[in-house]
Amino acid sequence: MRDFETLIDELSQGAAPVRRVLPASWRALGWAPVALGAGYLSTRMLHRFSPDWDGPHAALSAANAALSIGLGLAAFASALSISVAGGRALGRGWMVLGLIAWIALAAASMALASHPLAYAPGVGRYCYTFVLTAGLPMVGVVILALRRTRSLRPGPSLLAAGMAIAFLSFGLLAFCHPAQMSVADFVMHVLAALTLGAVTVAVGHRAVRA
Repeated sequence: MRDFETLIDELSQGAAPVRRVLPASWRALGWAPVALGAGYLSTRMLHRFSPDWDGPHAALSAANAALSIGLGLAAFASALSISVAGGRALGRGWMVLGLIAWIALAAASMALASHPLAYAPGVGRYCYTFVLTAGLPMVGVVILALRRTRSLRPGPSLLAAGMAIAFLSFGLLAFCHPAQMSVADFVMHVLAALTLGAVTVAVGHRAVRA
């Protein structure tokens, strides 16, 4: 077509207005309950340990659950923010402080164990299975949320999303995990988080890229 003005007029008449998305934090708050609900339902098939919420270390378990879910929400919001053109990770300083606090809580839990460095076959297997069982349905929910805007930088978006899924899964795990844990148990927690991150990036790259 030689008449570019006519082409522009035809395209502009057929174009629909772009609907502005909500801020990343609000979208994260909307999608997180869906992800947590999917993760909770998927773990119903597993045996669930019931912590002693009246015991002397109940505050440690509650703090771990609250901090894990808070970190998951923050990472989820960052993933959604990064996916928007010109967006960036949110609250990096607070995220670093939260991670330091989470490691401190993990150290306190390991200090409660009678033999924190001891290893026995099968230690941490339940936690690894639980975190993966809770996190895998969340991968689909988070990818669905990211597809709303797609992403010019799918790698960073999905890495933040993988972190969000891992910590939301840790939050669910805290409700059925004793306050104390061994070093081997903690290593399996981290390994489960890395597995979820790898799955999120591998599955979501093609689905969310712009």
